Amino acid sequence: MSWQIQCYHGVEVYQALSLNDSGLIQGFSTQNAGNLALHTGDMPEKVIERRRDFLKVFGLKLEQLVAANQVHGTTIRKVDRQLAGAGALSFATALPETDALITEIPGIVLSIFTADCLPVFLYDPDTPAIAVIHAGWRGTLGRIAEKTLERMVDEYQTTPGRLRAAIGPAICRHCFQVNQDLADEFSKDDPLAVESDSTTASYVDLPGFNARLLAKAGVAPENIDLSGACTSCQTETFFSYRAGNRTIGRMMGIISLK
Repeated sequence: MSWQIQCYHGVEVYQALSLNDSGLIQGFSTQNAGNLALHTGDMPEKVIERRRDFLKVFGLKLEQLVAANQVHGTTIRKVDRQLAGAGALSFATALPETDALITEIPGIVLSIFTADCLPVFLYDPDTPAIAVIHAGWRGTLGRIAEKTLERMVDEYQTTPGRLRAAIGPAICRHCFQVNQDLADEFSKDDPLAVESDSTTASYVDLPGFNARLLAKAGVAPENIDLSGACTSCQTETFFSYRAGNRTIGRMMGIISLK
């Protein structure tokens, strides 16, 4: 794991250092940056101000950010220059019913908003091209990470073995308790993803499931960087939908080609 929290001018940024190089910018906010989502009932002007402050750390402009209306599905959207700014200043302009974004356009800032679901970042250094994925349990069972990689292969001729992947802070296998029917669904695909305790409660390892999914799709295991951070365990650092009041804020993950 090579995720680290950096502090730039008072703004905390959680980064997968394994991704960042001379061609890429990637980062994930903490509670320090405040709520960065426009759909939680927060004052829009405050959210926009916080977004600007967070992006300023990277030298990025909010007008280049692209955001989606995430619906826990498996729809993947290719982003071109004409979509720059979609969802950046208003939730009404967010890309509809989309849970993964891909692009090869430098300067475009792909974003994702989470508070227990997985933020997954993909980087093809050869094309180059990037992706960001919102993977909750529904999207995970729908194999959204694998489908996004397949889309990158189709669009950019990405070589899976060369791809770099990073899975950011999300609810961990010790906190994500599920009912038996859902546990059985995960067990069908990946028995390693499910464990039970002495009370017969079942728990699912979403980060591990997605990491193994990407590995089976051809990504080298050593190129998959799991943060190991749990949003539900570490509520002093991250927002958590399950551990909070369910109207709590969201972290923002971003990725952009220089």
